[in-house]
Amino acid sequence: MNDKVKTTETKEVVKKETNQALALSESDMMSDANTGLENVTSEDLAIPFIRITQAMSPQVNARDGKYIKDCEQGDIFNTVDNTLYKGAKGVTVVPVAYKRTYLEWMPERKGLAAVHDSSEILKEVSKSDKGQDYLPNGNLLSTTANHYVLVLDENGGFNQAILAFGGSQLKKSKKWNSIMSGLKIRTKDGNVFTPPTFSHKYVLTSVVEQNDQGSWYGWDIALSDQLSADDGYIYSAAKQFSLNVNSGVVKSTQQEDAPF
Repeated sequence: MNDKVKTTETKEVVKKETNQALALSESDMMSDANTGLENVTSEDLAIPFIRITQAMSPQVNARDGKYIKDCEQGDIFNTVDNTLYKGAKGVTVVPVAYKRTYLEWMPERKGLAAVHDSSEILKEVSKSDKGQDYLPNGNLLSTTANHYVLVLDENGGFNQAILAFGGSQLKKSKKWNSIMSGLKIRTKDGNVFTPPTFSHKYVLTSVVEQNDQGSWYGWDIALSDQLSADDGYIYSAAKQFSLNVNSGVVKSTQQEDAPF
């Protein structure tokens, strides 16, 4: 009987030691960092957009294939992995770069015709009764302000994303740019400078907006706080992301749905 107990205990010790030997450590994974991604380029990646759901968004319809569990109108979501953020609580981001583009849409929801980077295209448009910009070929031109950001999570991680402001939300983009350009830091020797945009965090929540044509959810942008010394890894990642965007290494995959 004692031999049986001893044998059982021995098996448990061996099993425990085997499990410990098979356990992966952070140092193991760090030594193999990025392995398997050697041939992945920016063209093989999809940078998600961060969007607000509206009353007719498929993400709030339980019978739609794009439905996100527990999603309600006014909530915020990631278009690639469907990470959900409640609209009232919002999402915390670090802005890294800004680019304005002009999206050309074919009529009758036939899709995106072209993406224009230069504002020269605006010389060709004429205004409709609703104030929309139309090209001579009948296509709609939509001005879009793209803010490239790092989205922070509660565990200290982050993901790259894009916040695209168009239509009524363009004024929110201007407000955000004004806040960032208005930030000033004074050094010990009295010098004053504008810090990089990725030195501070911002919280974006959704708010109800309305006019005589109806109501919808839009963005509310609030300055949070400056990155701390413990956030050095976020600062470094944001700086590299900014360089990649501004050098053209990173390009956005434009939204699929027409803004009308």
